[in-house]
Amino acid sequence: MKKKEVQKELNKLFKKMKNPVKNFVKTGNQEELHQFRIQVKKLKAMLILCSAESKNQHLLKDFKPVKKAFKAAGEIRNAHINLKLAEKYNLDDADFTNQQQITLNEGVESFKNKGKKKIGSIKKAQVVLQKNLHRLHNKTIRNFYQEKLVVMDAFFAMPVFDEELHNARKNIKLLLYNRKIAVKAIQHKTKFDADYLDDLQNAIGEWHDHNLAIETLAGTGKGEFAAIMDLKNSNAELEKAILEKSYNFMAKLTR
Repeated sequence: MKKKEVQKELNKLFKKMKNPVKNFVKTGNQEELHQFRIQVKKLKAMLILCSAESKNQHLLKDFKPVKKAFKAAGEIRNAHINLKLAEKYNLDDADFTNQQQITLNEGVESFKNKGKKKIGSIKKAQVVLQKNLHRLHNKTIRNFYQEKLVVMDAFFAMPVFDEELHNARKNIKLLLYNRKIAVKAIQHKTKFDADYLDDLQNAIGEWHDHNLAIETLAGTGKGEFAAIMDLKNSNAELEKAILEKSYNFMAKLTR
């Protein structure tokens, strides 16, 4: 991809990212915050791919102002999710729910109060990144995809159900998020079934969400035993499904 083409894709992603953060600052709507975080992940995925080009290796440093806003949004999002978990599983722990509510309220207030500054920092990051971007060669894209697929194939040959599985999901999403800008480079050289990858990462994502819920409920010491066991049983079934889906990974990927 020529420099102008890469810049065009960068600006599209920034636009999709800035709209929800502006809306959240105005409304405090949690779905807007969620969409902001999704778009940040997509933008970061593009920069990771671009950084595979030697002249682009500095790009993630230029991305730091966006990461700071992403981190602040994550703290708010975690408190929101924890409150939803407490409600869903009837968690009888006033100290926990009160603390999460305080974290949520203070986080939202701080984010909104600093909203103009955060948006300004994001805009500056866009200008810097646009200026510092260089072209992305097709060979670089192909090598990036092939290297990630080799790593995933090795992992899924003997998968383990710990943080490494979550990291494998991140690699899958990295390839899926970049598929649009990579398609011309890989279409005749690196074949893969995007639907298969998406199905696999969804199963891993559900497994990871359940693990976080178990940790949260068990960590309070007041989570209902039945609720925790239901989540553990559900995860046992998900682990079987993930093993089945990921078995013979490369053959399924390239069928």
